[in-house]
Amino acid sequence: MCAKTSKNEIIIYQAKSGAIELKGDVGMETIWATQSQIADVFEIDRSVVTKHVGNILKSREVDGQSNVQKMHIANSDKPVAFYSLDIILAVGYRANSAKAIRFRRWATNVLRKHLVDGYTINKKRLHAQTGRIQELKEAVNLLSNVAMLEDISPEAKGIIQIITEYSRALDLLDDFDHQRLSTPSGTKQNKFVFTYEYARKIIDEMKRKFKDSSLVGQEKDKSFHGSISTIYQTFGGSELYPTVEEKGAHLLYFVTKNHSFVDGNKRIAAALFICFLQKNGVLLHKNGSKRLDDSALVALTLMIAASKPSEKDLMVKVILNLLGGR
Repeated sequence: MCAKTSKNEIIIYQAKSGAIELKGDVGMETIWATQSQIADVFEIDRSVVTKHVGNILKSREVDGQSNVQKMHIANSDKPVAFYSLDIILAVGYRANSAKAIRFRRWATNVLRKHLVDGYTINKKRLHAQTGRIQELKEAVNLLSNVAMLEDISPEAKGIIQIITEYSRALDLLDDFDHQRLSTPSGTKQNKFVFTYEYARKIIDEMKRKFKDSSLVGQEKDKSFHGSISTIYQTFGGSELYPTVEEKGAHLLYFVTKNHSFVDGNKRIAAALFICFLQKNGVLLHKNGSKRLDDSALVALTLMIAASKPSEKDLMVKVILNLLGGR
């Protein structure tokens, strides 16, 4: 069924689950429907809608001035009253038809999930969005092939190359949003064991280079020892963090979050992370480029510092995915 607005035409129908589906301008803050259309949605008499709307407005559950509009429509010699989405939903909670009952069950379930999870997901829109992202990926792959053609201008090739390079970042953001981040395979062989004593040498060298105050790198407790030793921890004879990349990611996380120093915690964490990767031969790609650029390192460290303890595994996966392949 259709409900007219001053700008668009909105299609309203109710799914078997009880959900009220709306198709039209997704940027709109509300939709409008007549009493007859509301009656069709919940399969009730129009007189019942009139009674419920009257009670809703009388009790001031919904403000009548902003939720009722008179609009001129075709084949009508006088304005017709249209009611906002707030009123449509309120009627759905009052009506006793089978459709209204299914609607309430669905709406209550959505509310319950929102209160428990802290968010709700429109699966239909999410599926459509996922499809668009896949189309974007395919388009990027096509652009990569186009860039190989001889008759493409240097400027066009440059633009295509930029888009192609950033497609990986777009993929990672999409995986992060949809909680699909996985742990990539990494480097199994450790070339260098990162000790507390070696880490202290790096911190002391930083203090000399940047002429930092005595507070930078001054340990508040023994937690820094723990941050170093934990990355080599074993359980049942097996390493908890078997790859070099996993050890490095956890080193960055632990040193940042444990806040072991009076000052300079984030800078020290980032410096140790870089040195750990370098000593183990995984800081650079095979072509000599950085696996993690300066801006990404800063963003990662700040993100870890602001994260919740419950988000540890997610933060580590982000680091590992940004390190990517060699």
